[in-house]
Amino acid sequence: MSIRDAVDQLSLTAALRAGRVVVAVVAVANETADVNGLPVDKTSEMSLVSMIAKDGRRGLLAFTGIDALSAWDPSARPVPVSGIDAARAALDDDCEALVLDVAGPRMQVVPEADLVALLDVDAGSYARDLAQRLLTEKYGDGHVQVACVRDRLQVRPTGGAIDSGELASCITPRILALVPAGVEVLES
Repeated sequence: MSIRDAVDQLSLTAALRAGRVVVAVVAVANETADVNGLPVDKTSEMSLVSMIAKDGRRGLLAFTGIDALSAWDPSARPVPVSGIDAARAALDDDCEALVLDVAGPRMQVVPEADLVALLDVDAGSYARDLAQRLLTEKYGDGHVQVACVRDRLQVRPTGGAIDSGELASCITPRILALVPAGVEVLES
């Protein structure tokens, strides 16, 4: 079955494991100069394209064919990659999904948990590392400890400055989607 013809998440994941997609590569100006009153690119770099949903979630764009890429942006450079490599690029770029054929013929979304499974990454370790990074960004280094115990995350404030109730409110749906047994917030 082709990626485009997948009818559910299970068949989509299987098709991505065996198939190829096209990612969009575009030039992004790093620095511009003013030449005769017009901005001109001095330096640029090539980047994969991601999109941000209204709720702040990021998804890496990929396409099931050149026609789907051209429908989105005819000027984007197509780069064929394996479905596995596209999934890895999405996770490496801190995306929460791989978004296929955003401009049609049929948009499909592969959520982060399915990308982790597609790559045969240990979901508990991935969720632990993600939660630790996100909570460290919010509270600073050494203020929260995260462990994975039997498919459940255990989150504990390590200093007296963070209340466990406040910490519980910081556990995002993104983290919860990755741990089937949930998250337990422990007292410090």
